[in-house]
Amino acid sequence: MTWAAPARPVWVERLNAHGDAVGGAGHLVGLDPEELIATAMASTGLDDFGATTWRPHYDVLLAALEAESDLHVVGRMMARTEILRSLRNRLELEALWADRPEVLDQPVTAPVFVIGMARSGTSILHEILACDRAHRAPATWELLHPAHGPGEAEAWGDATHAFWHDVQPEYEAMHHNAGELPNECIFATMNEFLSDHWGGVHEVPSYTMHLVGADHTDAYRYHRRILQTLQAREPGERWLLKAPSHLATLDALFAVYPDARIVHVHRDPLKTVPSTLSLMATLKWMRCNHTDPVATAPLLAWGFGALLDGVIEGRASGRLPDAQFADIRYADLLADPIAAVAGVYDQFAWDFPPSTSQAMADYLAARPQGKHGIHRYALEDFGLDPAEERARFLPYQQHFRVPDEP
Repeated sequence: MTWAAPARPVWVERLNAHGDAVGGAGHLVGLDPEELIATAMASTGLDDFGATTWRPHYDVLLAALEAESDLHVVGRMMARTEILRSLRNRLELEALWADRPEVLDQPVTAPVFVIGMARSGTSILHEILACDRAHRAPATWELLHPAHGPGEAEAWGDATHAFWHDVQPEYEAMHHNAGELPNECIFATMNEFLSDHWGGVHEVPSYTMHLVGADHTDAYRYHRRILQTLQAREPGERWLLKAPSHLATLDALFAVYPDARIVHVHRDPLKTVPSTLSLMATLKWMRCNHTDPVATAPLLAWGFGALLDGVIEGRASGRLPDAQFADIRYADLLADPIAAVAGVYDQFAWDFPPSTSQAMADYLAARPQGKHGIHRYALEDFGLDPAEERARFLPYQQHFRVPDEP
């Protein structure tokens, strides 16, 4: 058995056929780098993108989208929206900072980052922790439109991300999107065009290799500026942030946020790996005419193993500040979420009043597992051998006492 692409909704097939009818989707939806920059400037009336650190990453991404992604009409439209939005964000934020330079003088103190393999429970833990009034978690709409306050930007953010479910309904069972929900840091760093988002939703292997080899410090510096902008509008006691991709860039994260706290969720990799492969394949299928997760699965599984081994080595060697990490097992989170979360609060000496634990319990009661459908997947769907993968991840599981899941 191998992964099979889900059927596309009829409206998507019909819209994509418009591209076929005129010799290719590129004739309908352009992705020329200079035209996009000119459009962003014309649509905002602004021309200052700030520091030029973003431009090399932008050029690699745009070249990869044209040469490698084979985007259909809907995919090109989604890519164009996200590129223009990121360019416009840079223009609007630079204008905001020029008008209010004091925004960038604010401290960002001891932010909390939820990390872990994708599909390990980071999203639900992020949402649970966001029930604490002491935590300031950025909503999706804020990350997508950081220069804008509540109002239209909330509607834009909700509609843009809910559209993903319209393009591929199976996606909602994998990951529910909504404008008001807290979301990942990849939607902040994408404005630097150095973000796991771009490679996660497009077939862009050359950009992915560029991402792996790049220094992410500038992306985290820009991330910090966005947090300063958001907290100037709505302060909080401490930032609560999240992205699985932080696993690969912890050195850069601590270079910019030396007092950061990390909550690392641990789950059986034989569950997270195929779930991640299934999710990424679906995201790419939303946008691309072809995707082959079976061909890339061995390299991705190796990469996931290397990331986890690197975190163990970094914490053991002192390169990463072990005392600033709290570990939580997915199995414990599933069995007794409030008790599991209480352990994190104990380690970081945070207040955990009954009102906070009750708010978390109420949130979980209103969001039962599988509410939006069941995501089904298996290692064998991607040509991976369970015995080989178990051996690959055994040191990680033993180190963090991560149990096998049935």
